[in-house]
Amino acid sequence: MTGKINGRFYFKKTSNGNLVGEWSNSLETQTFSESADLVEPGAGTYLGDYASTWQENKNPIFATLTIRRKRLGPLFTLEWRGTSNFDGEGMLCDDILIGDYHSLP
Repeated sequence: MTGKINGRFYFKKTSNGNLVGEWSNSLETQTFSESADLVEPGAGTYLGDYASTWQENKNPIFATLTIRRKRLGPLFTLEWRGTSNFDGEGMLCDDILIGDYHSLP
């Protein structure tokens, strides 16, 4: 993908601690799935390091997803690092992590 990307996502935590969700962005006209396997749990719900997978142009993309608490408040910071790099912020609503993200140069 080229150009600045702005998007949105949601994640639900499975009973095994992994994440399943969907995303869309400013370059797409539909919603796509994403999943993330818990690699290193953090001290709290959703916190930790994950092996994340999604598709772009029918090709699998892999990244390390790190979810941390933003300061001491109720918000989260998310970082996807791999072939594609994104930063995002999220919040919980009914135990679902929802938020937005943007591509890094």
